[in-house]
Amino acid sequence: MATPDGAPASFSIHPDLLLSVLDDATALVDGRGRVRLTNPRMDRLFASEEGTRFLPFFERHGAFRLLPTSVLDGAALAAARGIEDVLAGARERLELDLGAPGSSLLAIACAVDGGRGALVRVRLRTAEEEHRARCAEVVEAMQLGLYVYRLEESKGDEAALRCVYGNPAAEQLTQRPTAKFVGKLLDEVSSVPRQKGLIDRYVEVVHEKKTVDIDYTVTDARTGKDVSWAIKAFPLSGQCVGSIFEDVTKQRETEQSLRSTSQFLDSILDNIPMMIFIKEAKALRYVHINKYMEERFSSPVGWIGYTDYDIFSKEIADGFVEADRAVFEGRVIVDIPAEEVPIRGVGMRVCHTRKIPLYDEAGQPLFLIGMSEDITDRKSAEDAKRRELVLLETQTKLMQLVRQLSTPLLPLSQGVLVAPLVGQMDEARGQHFMEALLAGIQHHQAETVLIDITGVPSIDASVAEQLLRATRAAGLLGTETALVGVSPDVARTIVDLGVDFGALVTYGDLRAGMRAAAEGRRRRHAAKAGQGQGRSSPRT
Repeated sequence: MATPDGAPASFSIHPDLLLSVLDDATALVDGRGRVRLTNPRMDRLFASEEGTRFLPFFERHGAFRLLPTSVLDGAALAAARGIEDVLAGARERLELDLGAPGSSLLAIACAVDGGRGALVRVRLRTAEEEHRARCAEVVEAMQLGLYVYRLEESKGDEAALRCVYGNPAAEQLTQRPTAKFVGKLLDEVSSVPRQKGLIDRYVEVVHEKKTVDIDYTVTDARTGKDVSWAIKAFPLSGQCVGSIFEDVTKQRETEQSLRSTSQFLDSILDNIPMMIFIKEAKALRYVHINKYMEERFSSPVGWIGYTDYDIFSKEIADGFVEADRAVFEGRVIVDIPAEEVPIRGVGMRVCHTRKIPLYDEAGQPLFLIGMSEDITDRKSAEDAKRRELVLLETQTKLMQLVRQLSTPLLPLSQGVLVAPLVGQMDEARGQHFMEALLAGIQHHQAETVLIDITGVPSIDASVAEQLLRATRAAGLLGTETALVGVSPDVARTIVDLGVDFGALVTYGDLRAGMRAAAEGRRRRHAAKAGQGQGRSSPRT
């Protein structure tokens, strides 16, 4: 310390007062190495196991003092000698790392009772500090973006928010350096958040101390495309609000596509001139009926959310449920040429019903689709034939629709498609799958296709041949094909059938296939880049 004119400055303070204002464990040591004064933090450290670990050069039994260097070695010996040098005047200060994160020792020369002394301070990271450090590491490493804003004093009627922190993921997700945001008012960065009410929502979080979920869509000025963000805003101390966010643009697009598809299917089902119903697999509750069925088949309680036991007598409901369970167990489409169904206000009718089971990618039952036609009033062979043709045509169209929905082509990344197969394969479905696969490859310019057979319950020679034909056809388009989701049972069946899959790459699950596809794409691009450099280099 120096005075304004550069001369050394000095001051005096009572040791008790000095030690009382120091947060770290601190002791006053005289020239003979005796501990003359300690603050409460040092008292607790001397009495703890941490004291044994970090201060092995102090005698803690009886009078506290430095141990003789003759009984010390290693780091303890170096620390004791360093403190003795400060006490002897050989140095004015000593700084040592105590070997643990955030731990250090500082010894500063001072006067004690008119002689040399040292103020020894030990800095240890507390459990709270360790917790904060771990939390900070998590925030820095997480894949979700995080901005922290501080509420500034209001300017007129509008509150202002200043960005005080952004984690690495925030920079990666927004494709904008965090330095452009931190330290600036949100209004200085963009006027859009205030226009869309985002700032008002953040201020509400600060004032009301509550966490809110926010769906926020904004047009990217660089691309002109809408980007959707899912934001969770939560209150922090110091008039701050935290904003965790992720890009959900693709998720929202998928949800919209599913809604459009659902509306399209509802329109088709409502205009089919037969009774169509859909039940969920677990409790066999009705989740959808078409208008034709609703208009011609009244129920005392309604349909949606109810089971057959709520609508029919127990005897009839038992028969329906038994038949539905058999459909799922058999994993095939079941045709019931004639079944008696009591229709309210009309009486018992005879219906021709077909039931179709649907499964998820893991092969677990999801829904049961039922199509039923009242054939009670058929009186002639001509009528029977005509209605049979209508039924067959309608069912064929619906089956085609079901097949299309059961063989989607999903782009995973640029150049990579996945084709999840669910349910049993037959000749017609195999032909449709090949057509859809080739069209999808051409449309998406796919380099790699992963055929996921996790949801295929069994493989026979016919199915194996269909898969091989599909992969060979894809190969003629220059596309690599791999089979994923090969279970032990399927692998054993393939071996027993003697089918030659030698030319076909297989993986145990979709994740392994995705990794291999990504690696293959990198290799191909690297090879192309190398060829390009070779062609452009001058000849020697």
